[in-house]
Parts: sequence; structure tokens; C-alpha cells
Amino acid sequence: MDPRLSDKIRVISLITMVLLTLVHAYTYPSNTFHGQVLSWDGLNFGIQYLVSQGLSRFRVPMFFILSGYFFHRAVLRPGDGFLPQFQKRLRTIALPYLLWSIAGFLLYLLMQWPASMRGLFPNNPVWGLSAVQVLNKILLDPIPYQLWFLRDLMVLFALSPLFIFLITRVGAWVLLPAAITWWFEIDLVVLANESLPFYLAGAWLFMRGPSEAPALTTGQRRTLVASWMVLLVVKTAVVLFNVVDADVVRVMHKLSTVLGLAAVWVWYDLVVGEGDVRGSFLFKLSAYSFFLYAAHEPLITVVKKSLFLLVGDSPLTALAIYVVAPLVTMVICFSAAAWLSRHVPVLYGYFTGGRGLPKTRTRPATAAFFQR
Repeated sequence: MDPRLSDKIRVISLITMVLLTLVHAYTYPSNTFHGQVLSWDGLNFGIQYLVSQGLSRFRVPMFFILSGYFFHRAVLRPGDGFLPQFQKRLRTIALPYLLWSIAGFLLYLLMQWPASMRGLFPNNPVWGLSAVQVLNKILLDPIPYQLWFLRDLMVLFALSPLFIFLITRVGAWVLLPAAITWWFEIDLVVLANESLPFYLAGAWLFMRGPSEAPALTTGQRRTLVASWMVLLVVKTAVVLFNVVDADVVRVMHKLSTVLGLAAVWVWYDLVVGEGDVRGSFLFKLSAYSFFLYAAHEPLITVVKKSLFLLVGDSPLTALAIYVVAPLVTMVICFSAAAWLSRHVPVLYGYFTGGRGLPKTRTRPATAAFFQR
């Protein structure tokens, strides 16, 4: 892969993980505002909605597109094939999924050990579950709910031979049924409605898409980013003032998601251009993107609940917690990742699928386990 493209994906991945943390820091109870607009409550809602339900919504489609593109690129390159690549994903995706899911379950088991604490976790009671329910909680419905992305990825990887056949035979038409499920938010058994269409789009881009990205001028890039921002502000305003019905908001939401994919991709070029990002602080932190993704939840939930218990619940405190909780969570996650990767690289490698391991400290056997 072109080094600049690799750096671009790495930095954008970090940014999307930071935004994911902000999404899970969301403290407002609903997506529709019914209070007084010109109030602290209105400000609280407006900021949280703009960021968590606007700026951040491109992240899942972006990851599925990239995953579909690069998995099919690896499968179809000369000398490789589906089975070796799928086996590699068992080590780099399925194993971390299981380890983090088990860790999250055990953490909740510990936190709910005192019966007096169980009321704080109404959505995830773990004491008293049957063996089948425990297995379901670990394998299909993990307590760190952000892991659903890895679960869906493994299903999509397994279905990739079928996708290759369909894309070869019918081309871009294969995207239409999948796009319909996303537009109408129809989940497919264990697949979320965001999974299939964007993963297929990534596979199609590699197999049948344009060989080069369209050449855009700086002005066109700025216009694209500005259009996305304007749409997000308008969407936030119409929800805040409650001037249109939910179907219109849903259409705006879908359009802003698609526009955001392109806008964020070209935004990087506007900011970085031909510069080298490898010496930047963001690039160094990007080594720990996967750890932040996997570890931030349920940690951020614990941080939020603790802060609300300390400072109370009001529009201003909720807004402050929305800012402080993700910052605290990210500092803890990045610090833990840096320490673990240096001092227990083998364990860290198993939990991250080998991502972000310092090359000078990685044991050959561990590196080979994830690379072969």
C-alpha cells in the first residue's frame, strides 16, 4: 500500500475512534428535543446532537468500506486466497472479540457482586443468567456493545466468497438490495443494517470501482466539507426546533452520513496535503486506536455514572460530563495501551490482534502468530 494512503487511513481511524468515544459519552436521553430551545437544556442538546448524531455518524460506514476493500484486496491478490486470509482474521478479529467480551462480562460480574450495586446496571444484569444466556452474552451480545462491529465483520468475511461471485456477475447492482436495508434500517439476523451495504461497497470499489480517485481542486474539497457542515447544522436546528417530522430528519441523517464519508476523506487532504504526519502526536497515538475502540466501553459508562453521582444531574453538568468523561476515558485507555504494549507485549498483542505492538519489543513468536 502507498505509505501516504496508509498514514491517512491510520490517522482517520484514530479520529473516528475519538468520535466513537464521544458518541458513547452522549448524556441526552433522546434524539428529539421537546424543551425550551433558548435554554441551557437546549444548548446541551444542540452540542451533543451535532457531535454525536452528526459529525460522528460517518465512522461506522467508513470502517466497513475500508474493511471490505482491504479484505477483498488481500483475498484476490496473486498467491493468496480466501482461507489464509480468513484464518488470519480469526487471530486478528475473532480472538480479540472473544477476549474483550469475556473481560467485559467479568468486569460487570465484579461490579455487580454487591447486590446493592445491581440497580445501577439495569440494561446488563449478569448475576442469575443461565449458561446459555452467558454464552449469548459473550458470543453475540457482548457487554462492550461496540464489539458488534467485529462480530459483524467476521460474518461478512465468511460471506465474502459469495460477495465476490455476485460482484463479478452483476456488478454494482448487488449494492441496491443492501442499500435498501440500510435506508429503511432493516437489520439482517446478526448483521446491523450499516454492515452489509458499506462492506459490499468497499468490496465493489476494489473489484469494479474506478482505478483512481477523482481529482478535486482545493476549492471543490472545501465546498464538499462546508456542505457537510451546513447540512449537519441544519439537521440539528430542525430537530432542536422540532419543525419537521421524523421521516425528514431520517432522510437528512442518511444524506449527511454519505456526504460525511466523502467530506472527511478530502478534509484530511486539506489539512495534511503533502506533509508528513509520522512525526505528529496524532500519528503516535494512532498505534493505540484499536485499544481505545475495545477498552473505552464499559469504562466510559462507569466514568459517566461516577461523575453524575459526584456533581448531580443538570443541563450544565450533563454537558460538562459529556466533555470530561471521554477525555478521562481516553487518557486512561491511551496510558494503559502504552504501558501494556511495552511491558506485556504478548498479552497486549492477543487483545489487539497484534496492532500497535512496538517492533523492538515484540517476541518473534507473537509477531508470527498475527502475521502468518
